[in-house]
Amino acid sequence: MNGFYWIYLVMLGFLVGYSLANTKEQRRSIYYASVVFLLIIFIAQDFSVSIDIAEYMRQYAIIPTLTFGQMLTHKFEIGYVLLCRLLEMTFESDRVLLLAMGVLILLPFGRFYDRESSQPMVALMAFVALGMYMHAIIFWRQLAAMAILTFAIPYIRQRKLLPFLLILLAAMSFHKTAVVFLWIYLIYKIPIGKWLLIGCAGLAVVLGFFGNAIIDLGIALLYPKYALFPRLSIGGYTLLALLWVVTLLSYWVFRQRMDDPRVRIPFLMILTAATIQPVCFAFYNWLRIVLYFRVALAAITAELFVELFQNKENVVLALVNKVSPKLHGQIVKLYDTKWFSLAMQLVLFAVLFVWYVSELDGAVYRMAPIVTEPIVP
Repeated sequence: MNGFYWIYLVMLGFLVGYSLANTKEQRRSIYYASVVFLLIIFIAQDFSVSIDIAEYMRQYAIIPTLTFGQMLTHKFEIGYVLLCRLLEMTFESDRVLLLAMGVLILLPFGRFYDRESSQPMVALMAFVALGMYMHAIIFWRQLAAMAILTFAIPYIRQRKLLPFLLILLAAMSFHKTAVVFLWIYLIYKIPIGKWLLIGCAGLAVVLGFFGNAIIDLGIALLYPKYALFPRLSIGGYTLLALLWVVTLLSYWVFRQRMDDPRVRIPFLMILTAATIQPVCFAFYNWLRIVLYFRVALAAITAELFVELFQNKENVVLALVNKVSPKLHGQIVKLYDTKWFSLAMQLVLFAVLFVWYVSELDGAVYRMAPIVTEPIVP
């Protein structure tokens, strides 16, 4: 983790440039330049960054030797396996796999934030500050599945089941856990109110107390091979707190805008993540499931920023006005200054970054052994 801190400093430079740009075209250019920067760093990473990547590269050497039948039964999903096979047949360097996965992960997310966020640069910065970029570097297949699912968002809103399912299957061909995203399609029309939040909070408490029993039942019924899998319960409490803070703040701020396309799906995703997160206290790998919904933190952060720091008619300022009209007047004047928006973005980035560094998802990242000899099947 420590070796990647400088990436955050470079992204701060892009953030400042974006905020000071005078035209929409300039801001768009700076935004996509920052996406390309993240892509370049992704491609330039060392294969020994993590055990996961070392295994990806080991399998990249093995997959070309397999028959099609063996590919179908490979431990990795068929979409990823076929991509590896195609790349190996077409290119000599194995580093092309980094390029392909980087493009598959980062460009869809960049496009998604550009199209779906009122402030795409804030969303991208939240993506980095909240550790999602670090997940992208390590968990290739799962983040690729998430990136593919961004193309399904319009079909959820339009209630077009067939194209949604096709995209869901494409995502599952990289990581089968992508099937959990079907949940968002099913609940999209659910009424959002205080009773929904109370019910989800109660369910979260139940999942926290009975997580072990639930995981035992799930493993027995669905994945018996994980019966002997070590049950790690490492941290996650600050993540739970963050998810519920964002959920409650979003409900307060956007209560009258829950039908807004840029609010409803991210809110439902964060609410889902906040509800199921306590299972992680019994089974740490459940974070891989929470990740599908937690990714919406970046999108909802951008909308919260716009509402709270660019809209002078927001509910927070209305509350301040009731308590102290004089203080309200002084704060409103700040909104008209050139530096206010940039200052608030820097503060927001710092808060999210400090949270992530202190939390690190409760994870223990193990560096991969450095392999000095060619990997053979």
